[in-house]
Amino acid sequence: MATDKRVFILTTLENIAKKLMDQKNQAAKIRRQQERALKEAKSLGRRSSSGLKRLEKHLEHDKEILTDINMEFNHILSRKESLERLAKSAQERLIKENDLKEQAEIDLANAENDEIKSNAQYRLDMATEKIQEIESELKIREKAVQKVENEIINYKQSQSAANKKIHKEVSSKPALLTQLKESKIDSAKFQKQLLTAEKREVAASLALAKISAKLEEIKSKRRKTKSKKSKTMKKITPKKKTVKKKGKKPRAK
Repeated sequence: MATDKRVFILTTLENIAKKLMDQKNQAAKIRRQQERALKEAKSLGRRSSSGLKRLEKHLEHDKEILTDINMEFNHILSRKESLERLAKSAQERLIKENDLKEQAEIDLANAENDEIKSNAQYRLDMATEKIQEIESELKIREKAVQKVENEIINYKQSQSAANKKIHKEVSSKPALLTQLKESKIDSAKFQKQLLTAEKREVAASLALAKISAKLEEIKSKRRKTKSKKSKTMKKITPKKKTVKKKGKKPRAK
């Protein structure tokens, strides 16, 4: 009966040890999973934080560029307005000189004497010369206005591109902020789960170590008991006596 009880206890302990080993392995597996999850969450957090910093830097830079573009654009608009005013003034002068020219031509055609004719011719020549100067000036003004208008088109395109880029960067900011917030929440959650998994693994390891030590103790006792029994049996077992065979007597002759 005592032997059966010891065998039962040994079997029970071995089963417990097997279960504890399974628990330890499972806890180690969960712990590794939580470590990977925590690592990924922290990595995502670092990437999100780094992305936000880069975004803020680019956003600040692009806003400065847009400010410069707007300042230049306003300056060009002022130049265009100035050129348009000069062109309008030149146009008004041209109309006036054309009127003077026409009047000089009329006076020249109706001149009654040489003095009137000479005066009309002088006024005609002066008006003609001024008309040529004004027309040349207008051509220059027109070219300058055309150049400014082309610059305005280019600056409008630059403005549009800068605004689109800024809008895109501003639109992407909430997603990065959400990503950063979620990574912090996940990191805290996985850190807590990792701590729990580590505690379970340690607890299973300690319990397994105790059971293993108990098993080893029982097995050691069994080995010692078997050894004692073996020695006792050897002492108890009697030695067989060796019977010497008597030799046959020689027959009488």
